[in-house]
Amino acid sequence: METGQNELNSPGQFVFMPPMTSPDHRSLFAQRHWTFWLMVAVLVIVAAARLRLLNFPLERDEGEYAYAGQLILQGIPPYELAYNMKFPGTYLAYAAIMAFFGQTPAGIHLGLLLMTTGTALMLFWLGKKMLDDTAGIVAATSYAVLAASPTMLGNVGHATHFCAFFATAGLCFMRRSRQKQSWQNVAAFAVCFGMATLMKQHAVIIAAWAGLAFAVSKIFERNVSFAKRLGTVTFCAVAMLAPLGLVCLWLWHAGVFAAFKFWTFDYAREYVSGVPLAYAPQLFWHSFPKVVSVGGWLWLTAAAGLVAIWLDARWKNSRAWLLGFCLASALAVCPDFYFRKHYFLIALPALALLAGVAISGLQRWLNAAQQKFNARNLSVGIYAAMLAVSIASCANIWFYLPIPQIIRGTSATDHGLYGADPLPESEIVAKYIADNSPPNARIAVLGSEPEIYFLSHRHSATGYIYTYAMMEPQPFALQMQRQMMADLERQKPEFIVFADNIMSWNRRPDSDLSIFKWWDNYKTNYTLVGMTDIVSPTNTIIVLGTNFIAHYPEANGSALEIFQRK
Repeated sequence: METGQNELNSPGQFVFMPPMTSPDHRSLFAQRHWTFWLMVAVLVIVAAARLRLLNFPLERDEGEYAYAGQLILQGIPPYELAYNMKFPGTYLAYAAIMAFFGQTPAGIHLGLLLMTTGTALMLFWLGKKMLDDTAGIVAATSYAVLAASPTMLGNVGHATHFCAFFATAGLCFMRRSRQKQSWQNVAAFAVCFGMATLMKQHAVIIAAWAGLAFAVSKIFERNVSFAKRLGTVTFCAVAMLAPLGLVCLWLWHAGVFAAFKFWTFDYAREYVSGVPLAYAPQLFWHSFPKVVSVGGWLWLTAAAGLVAIWLDARWKNSRAWLLGFCLASALAVCPDFYFRKHYFLIALPALALLAGVAISGLQRWLNAAQQKFNARNLSVGIYAAMLAVSIASCANIWFYLPIPQIIRGTSATDHGLYGADPLPESEIVAKYIADNSPPNARIAVLGSEPEIYFLSHRHSATGYIYTYAMMEPQPFALQMQRQMMADLERQKPEFIVFADNIMSWNRRPDSDLSIFKWWDNYKTNYTLVGMTDIVSPTNTIIVLGTNFIAHYPEANGSALEIFQRK
């Protein structure tokens, strides 16, 4: 007899009938198919936008990570030729990306594309497991669009992107460990949250929430001995600390642990205390409206999720878990109260999951209303309209504007994403240095343009690849200036690039200007051989070579001046 449902048609005759499928099941398949392809379409659109901008010039943070990653690939540890207050996780991530895709801006941005797409797919899995397909699709697409938002500088590879990737991976393993607890799952989620912290210290708040949530869940676990519960919690804590512990061991063996400790603990403590608490609200409201100016509907959808989580009975046993993650993610934006635009990227996984909660909850409510419309089509259709508005608001930068206009803007009132920051000019300066110096030449940048070291493939004559710290009202400022001056006098770099612009120094009224006085005297050992002068958003004057620079007056705008040792 055929497999299926058979019906007697006449005596002695059987007619094969296909398996009965209820309208609900057919409708569910159609809905799943439609929403799934919506997610694929959005991920493809965002990927296309990132592919168009693969060759976007590296900005300062990317230059720092790329240079440190380049040094790691050469066997040189962090904090030897590149100082900064961040943990070295993002340096290692950049080194891994460049090992696969090459030491170019395009290679770095291709790695970023794959990583953010991976984060979106993990959020799809997580939302689907927590609620349903709708929640997963909304979470994935919300993250993909917002993570590429120009208002959060999402088109470039910030450390907070890497924090979000590892935090999301940690959530996935945490979910698996709740369903099927094993030492492997516990170790995986703990290591992932430890890796998120290694990317940037801000993520320690999220890791602390994860550890606390796991410990509390073990405390109330029944039918398990106290010793076993304590052992599991201890194992989790050790696994979470393992990435940082191994890095400390590596840096100690490399002989740079003292520098690592000074920059990531001693100086970092001074840095985060630089903004008084009273100014925090003012700085927040200076940045936040700009951040939500693109994708605002998605932010509102996530806010609705904070309400839906209390109305949806499916969250009865997991409400505190998700709200705890959301609170930890919000606090991870705040440790130093600077609220820079790319800091908000770390909160996007929580935001995306809340958006999924809202739309899945809306679908559930419409189903309960027993109306004559398809609840899932309507709820996802509403979300798709908001998603389309968000994508359209990014379209100019994603698909139409030339890169110079994205950086500088299109008019006197539109300053672009980076204003007069010398991003493309750094590429010109780096090429000039690479063409006019041997590969083993040392160079220095008096300013904060670390991308020049990376792009020129030349080592720095000093570990001070930023000069911001020297201008801050903190107790190490003068010590840093003196150390940088001593490094340059000892190394006698072949080229020194002086950044004659506000963005590279961020001078304040109370800044110590000793290094500028020193430079006025020391530059007599060098000859000015080139300059890039950003006179206006649409006019950059480039003068290279001693024969030409002699006829060019002093810089009129934001300049990079190239000096060669006599």
